[in-house]
Amino acid sequence: MEEARKKIARDIWAPPANWKVQGAWFWWFWLFFIHDEGTKRTGKCRQLMVIWSIKKDGHIACNSLEIRTKEQIEKIGEMQWKLNGAAAAWYFDGKEMHEDFVLETSQMGLDGKKLELVAPGKNKSSFVLEGDEYVTKIKSKTHEFELRARQTDMHRAIGPVHGRSPLPFGMEVEGTRIERLELSGEEVQDGKRTKLRGTAYFQKILVAAPAPQWYWGLYHFSDGSFFTYMVPYVGRAMLADNAWKGAKLKKPTLPMQQDIMLYYAPSKKVFEGNSVHVLPKSKGGRLWSHTVLGKGKGFEIEANADAYSHACWKFTKKVGVLPAKSSFHYNEYPAVLERLEVRMESGKRIVLQNGWGNMENSWGFLL
Repeated sequence: MEEARKKIARDIWAPPANWKVQGAWFWWFWLFFIHDEGTKRTGKCRQLMVIWSIKKDGHIACNSLEIRTKEQIEKIGEMQWKLNGAAAAWYFDGKEMHEDFVLETSQMGLDGKKLELVAPGKNKSSFVLEGDEYVTKIKSKTHEFELRARQTDMHRAIGPVHGRSPLPFGMEVEGTRIERLELSGEEVQDGKRTKLRGTAYFQKILVAAPAPQWYWGLYHFSDGSFFTYMVPYVGRAMLADNAWKGAKLKKPTLPMQQDIMLYYAPSKKVFEGNSVHVLPKSKGGRLWSHTVLGKGKGFEIEANADAYSHACWKFTKKVGVLPAKSSFHYNEYPAVLERLEVRMESGKRIVLQNGWGNMENSWGFLL
C-alpha cells in the first residue's frame, strides 16, 4: 500500500500521457481552506485556489488573458518538460473575492526527478514535495504565501486516489486526488508575516474530451471527516451564454456520472454511492445553494450547502473560421455545508454540521 502511494505521488509530477485529443485540458489544482477563529463553529473561512494548466488549443481566452501556444508540452531532458500554459489563482480574504489574484501565461518547468513544478512570471509560483509535505509558494501584487499540506490520515478514501475512465474515440478522463490534508504555512502582506493553519484539497486532472457541465462539492469537518459529490452532465446549461445570456440551471436531466462519498473519520466508515441528485437554487446575484440527495448500499444522504462568495473563470474561443465565439463558465463558490444527515437501514443516523469547503457549477460549451 505504501509503495502504491509513493508511485502515485511520483506520477503527480508527470505530464499527461494522452495529449492527442484536440481541446484536451490538463491541470494541477489546490484548494486551501485557511481557518479563522470561528471556522469550526461557522464553516466559513478564507480560501485560496491555485491552478497550473495547459490546454490543447492554439488560442483561447480566460477572463482578460489571451493564451496563445503552438506547443503545450516540450520535453527538454530526462523526466523534464516545459509546459506552455497559464498559472492562476483566486483569493477570498474573508470579506472580498479577488478573482484574478494571479492570472498570467507561463512557461512552466516540470521536473519529475526533483518532484517540482515551477511557474516563472511576474507572480512566480511553485509546487514541490519536501519530505512528507506538499509545498506551494505563490506571490501576487499584494500577498505572498507559503502553504504546507501534509496528509495525516492515510485511509484509502482520502488518497492519493488515482482513477482513469476511457471514453470513445481515444478520449478519457484521468486524475489523482487527495481529499483532505492538514495545512500550515505563512502569509506575508505589507511586510507583515502571519502564521496560518487549516486544511487543503488537491487534484491533478486530464480531461481529454469536451468539457461537460457539472456540479461538484467538497467539504471538510472538524472531526476529520470529508464529504464530496460529482455530477457531470449534458443539458441545456451548455447553451447558457452561448444561445442565451445567463445561467438557467436545474436538476441535471442527462447525468453522465453520479458519485457521492462521505468519509466519517470517528468510525473510519465510508459511505459511497452512485446515485446523487443536485438541486441548485439561485440566491440572487452570483450566489447559489445546493441541496444534495444521494444514496448507496444501506444508506441515504441529504445535505445542504450554501455559498457565501464566488469566483469565475470564463473561457472563450472562436468557432472554427466563423466570427462567432463559444464560451464556458467555470464557477467556484466558497461555501458552508450547513447540515448533512446520513440515514442507515439499521436506523442509525449521523449528523454533521458547518463543514467548510467549496462547490462548483459550470455552464456553456467550447466548440
